[in-house]
Amino acid sequence: MFRTTPPIVVRLQSQFAELSPALARVAKHIINYPSETTTLSIEALSQITESGEASIVRLAHILGFVSFRSFKLALAAQCGAPAQDLQGGEVADEVERLRRDMSDNLEGAARLLDRNILRNAAKALVLRRHANIYGGGVSAMVGDILAAKLLRAGIWATSYRDSNVALEVMAPASRDAVAIAISDSGSTLETVRLLRAARAAGALTVAITSRPSSPIAGHADLVLLTAPMAQPPSAGFVTSVVAQFFVLQALVDSVAATLAGANQSTAKRPTSGLAVKRSPRR
Repeated sequence: MFRTTPPIVVRLQSQFAELSPALARVAKHIINYPSETTTLSIEALSQITESGEASIVRLAHILGFVSFRSFKLALAAQCGAPAQDLQGGEVADEVERLRRDMSDNLEGAARLLDRNILRNAAKALVLRRHANIYGGGVSAMVGDILAAKLLRAGIWATSYRDSNVALEVMAPASRDAVAIAISDSGSTLETVRLLRAARAAGALTVAITSRPSSPIAGHADLVLLTAPMAQPPSAGFVTSVVAQFFVLQALVDSVAATLAGANQSTAKRPTSGLAVKRSPRR
C-alpha cells in the first residue's frame, strides 16, 4: 500500500513555481525522492542537484527549519518506512498511479486548507448573500458547480465564463458581493484580470489556487489553497480538480453550517416583553 505524501513535500509542491532555479532543483529531488533525501548528506545532495550547499540551507529556512539536519529529521519522521510498490515490487500500472496521484492531491489539499480562512470566506458569503465566480478552462466548470451548490444553499451566485460580459457588469455586480476566482496555477490572465477588477469595484475577493505567491493570490483578500500535482500538469489536467472540488465542498459545507448557526440564533432570540392587551368582547 502507498503511504500518503509527506506534508513537507506538499508544501514544496505548492511553492515550487516561486522558487529560483537552484532551489527548484533541490525541491524537485526532495519531491521525487523524499525517503532517499533523508539518507543524504548536504554535500551529496548538493552534487546530485548541482546546487550549492547555501541553496539547500536556504530552502530549509524557507520551510521553517533552522538547519538542513532538522529538516532531514522532520522529513524522515514524515516518510516512515519506504513505500512499497504493488505486487511485490512490480511497477504500478497507469490506473494505480492515477489513483495514487489523485489520493495524494486530495490529502494535500486537506493539509493546506486553512480552517480559519475557510470560515471567514463562508461568513462573508452568508453576510453578503451574493457571489460572482470566475475561472477559465477546467476551472470554469468547477466554478459552474460551485455556483449551483451555493444557489442551493441560499446564496445568489453567478459563474462567468465570458470575461467580456463579466467586465461589462463588473461595477453593479461586484458591489457588496464576494468575488471568487479559481485558478490552479494562479496565473490565468483573464481570471487574474477579473479578480483585480472585482476588488477595485468593491467586492471581497477570494482566490482558490495551489500557488500562494501567484498573481491571483496578490489580488485576493482570502486565499484558499489547494494542492498541486507532484509533476507540473499540462493545462486543464483534470487530476488537479480533485483538490478544487474538495475546497469547493468544504466552502459550501461551511456556508451551510454558518447559515444554520445564524438561524438558530434568530430562533432563540427573545421576543419583546410588551404584551398586547386585548379588549374584552362585548
